[in-house]
Amino acid sequence: MKQVEKKRLGERWDNHLFFYREMRCTMIKLIAADLDDTLLDHDGKLTEENKKAIAEAAEKGIIFTIATGRMFQSTAPFGRELGLGNDLPLICYNGAMIRRLSGETLYEQALPAEVGSAIAEYGQTRGWTVNAYFDDELYVSALNQDVKDYAERLRVGVTEVDDLVEFIQDGSKQLSKLLIISEPEQTLARIEELRPLVGEDVLLLRSRPRYIEITNANAHKGNALMWLAKSLGIGAHEVMAIGDSNNDISMIQTAGVGVAVGNAPREVQEAADHVVASNNDHGVAHAIRAYAIEA
Repeated sequence: MKQVEKKRLGERWDNHLFFYREMRCTMIKLIAADLDDTLLDHDGKLTEENKKAIAEAAEKGIIFTIATGRMFQSTAPFGRELGLGNDLPLICYNGAMIRRLSGETLYEQALPAEVGSAIAEYGQTRGWTVNAYFDDELYVSALNQDVKDYAERLRVGVTEVDDLVEFIQDGSKQLSKLLIISEPEQTLARIEELRPLVGEDVLLLRSRPRYIEITNANAHKGNALMWLAKSLGIGAHEVMAIGDSNNDISMIQTAGVGVAVGNAPREVQEAADHVVASNNDHGVAHAIRAYAIEA
């Protein structure tokens, strides 16, 4: 082998070692965790073990945030329970909004009013339960049992309007999100039924077995998390995302370290770099300690 070839091979090997060392030295600086069925246990509560791990991460200078499909008003109490500062941004509405705990909105990707009203009209004429979210408030055309159960679980108020379509069209309201509540066996069929109506302007996702989440096509957790990381001067390789559902896949795949909790369905686990314990067994705490604090 010629000397020049040896030199080139050596340079390639040196570069490989440099890259390996850089990867080994990479520290997680930002962690985003989904709320329901990820950070919260099956009773909808924060476990003490998860709280401790988040506090341990904070002591190491790691920023922790929540990335959820919930409204801001339903998410903020958990941020306060975790002791997150008022300046801490929370990702809500599946990435359609980023708002500080103080209430300052940093980022929005709303549904165009004409799209929102078309979907609401389609669902309303078929007797579907349609939730509309505007200015961090929940609006419905009928306060049925599905809505009551939803509002009670999330501890939010509901405003009943005579006609949801007219409500959206009045002032051309741009919505953070629409949510359709279905029976589990109807959810996937309704998503396919809606696709021709919404085209490429809208993102349709099943978050829970009964929930169809409808947002702006650019409003997903992956986009919002990367926007937040960039605003903080943090690279994608320094971000860890933890989730359990289909609406978490975008951030799990975009983050440098993607983690699925053990109760996540197969497609979410397959999208992740790591699978940890379930939400009931403090999976978030396991992920934080294994892949951020002790890494």
